[in-house]
Amino acid sequence: MQNKDIESLLLKISNIEALARDIKHQREEFNRKVTTIANNRNSLNEQVKQLIKTAKEEREKRDTCNKAISEIKEKKNVLLKEVEGFEEQASTLDQQLSGEEEKINQTKRRTDFSAKKLRRDIQDLEWKIQTTSNLSISEEREIVDRIERLENKFRDVRETDVLARDLRTIIKRINVLKGHVRRLDNELRSHARESRFHHKTMIQAFKNADVLRKQADELHAQFLEAKRQANTIHNDYLGYIREINRIRQSISKNKQKHRAEQDAHRREIIEEKTEDAKKKFEEGRKLSFEEFRTLIDKGLI
Repeated sequence: MQNKDIESLLLKISNIEALARDIKHQREEFNRKVTTIANNRNSLNEQVKQLIKTAKEEREKRDTCNKAISEIKEKKNVLLKEVEGFEEQASTLDQQLSGEEEKINQTKRRTDFSAKKLRRDIQDLEWKIQTTSNLSISEEREIVDRIERLENKFRDVRETDVLARDLRTIIKRINVLKGHVRRLDNELRSHARESRFHHKTMIQAFKNADVLRKQADELHAQFLEAKRQANTIHNDYLGYIREINRIRQSISKNKQKHRAEQDAHRREIIEEKTEDAKKKFEEGRKLSFEEFRTLIDKGLI
């Protein structure tokens, strides 16, 4: 290979190295792009993970509220059945009380028509009979008749008082139970509001996670494409490097071959000079210092 050919190959190497540097720069740019996309994708995936965690936590809170709502509804139903039973008893007592009130001339009982007043009047009349000695038979009979009438009224009023007391007791119990029902209703509304809030938050978290997941998927697709391009450019770069190495090896082999050819040519010249010197020595002709030295080095003299 001539020097001109070697220079041509060296120029080619220089040009390929310039291309390789450009390719390497492009590859580094793509690697930075790949890293940036991967970081953004990983960040989105982490946000998706946190949103899903939040959504699951909100779902657990919602389910806890719904469980509390179910338990409260069961308690409320028990109370309502109890209220219904007492209201039936109250209705029965109210009907009985109305019947008793009709027996006392359908007049609402006044203070002077109380069981206590009737009992006192009866006792006064009985005392009058016992302490009055000059009563006639007709007067005594009249007092006895009055006592009987008062005792009948007393029994009616007494029964009415018992019914009224029982009715008041039941109504009081109904009011207490309804108070419990109202408190349970307040708890139901509170848990329902909280349940709706957690449900809404859960749905929003899942929606946000879906949006970010789609963005992460898009970034992942970009990541794969950028990585593919980076690999393609890297392969081109490696191709240029292999070409440079191939040319350098070719130059090196040609240089070795050229040196071998030069060495062989020098050996041929030396052999020729040695043969000429040997012939001159044998013929007795005068040798030059170089010819003399060659013969000595060859061990021929």
